[in-house]
Amino acid sequence: MYKLMLAAAVIAAAPVLEAQVRVEESRPLVRTGVANTNAPSDDAQNIQMELFFQLQALQEEVQMLRGMVEEQSHEINRLQQQRMDDYLDLDRRLSLLTEGARSSSRGDANGSAQRSGSSAPSQGSTAGSNAETEAYRAAYQLLRDRNVDEAIEAFNAYLERYPKGNFAGNSYYWLGEIFLLKDDLEKSQEWFSRLLKDFPRDRKVSDTKFKLGTVYHRMGNNSRAQELLQEVAGDGSDASRLARRYLQENF
Repeated sequence: MYKLMLAAAVIAAAPVLEAQVRVEESRPLVRTGVANTNAPSDDAQNIQMELFFQLQALQEEVQMLRGMVEEQSHEINRLQQQRMDDYLDLDRRLSLLTEGARSSSRGDANGSAQRSGSSAPSQGSTAGSNAETEAYRAAYQLLRDRNVDEAIEAFNAYLERYPKGNFAGNSYYWLGEIFLLKDDLEKSQEWFSRLLKDFPRDRKVSDTKFKLGTVYHRMGNNSRAQELLQEVAGDGSDASRLARRYLQENF
């Protein structure tokens, strides 16, 4: 932050110094044997040269600071992208585990049903489940590919078709994340809040409370932010460590 403030001050001061140098340079010099009372004195010439060298030094400093700011901005963007990749990879793994557990459960149920003489689930039911999974995966892949606007449309389309589907909570969460990355705090708050209301037992509840707490903090609602973050800090979830750190650094 100090470097950014220094860069701003240097950039603001450079035009003033440059104007002063140009004023000094624009004063006429009469090179005749007659004394010229308008000619700059030695002190004025020394000041002019000093200003010139100061301006050169400031310009070099500005270029160096601009380079540092660009490097820091690139690093911040890289870390944000890495964080999103980590979230997406974790979500993909958990989704696969959940889906595998459900498939195993359905297989056991089918075997029991066949042994008891009951019919197995219809082919149409299996096709419907596959269609739901593919719809969510398509939206999820758009997010992984950084097609953010298309991902928003795809997640919304999934929720319209499967409002209580297996991946509805995940879709709410990722919509909240997307709008948080877009710095649209109101829409991010809306999606995170809807997840907590509509799916209070979803596996992403702790993550959602943590993110919603940070959103409320950025919106200036510190009391609600602390309430949510303290809930997460004490629930023993993976997000609890993040919540404790956020509370220590911001409250």
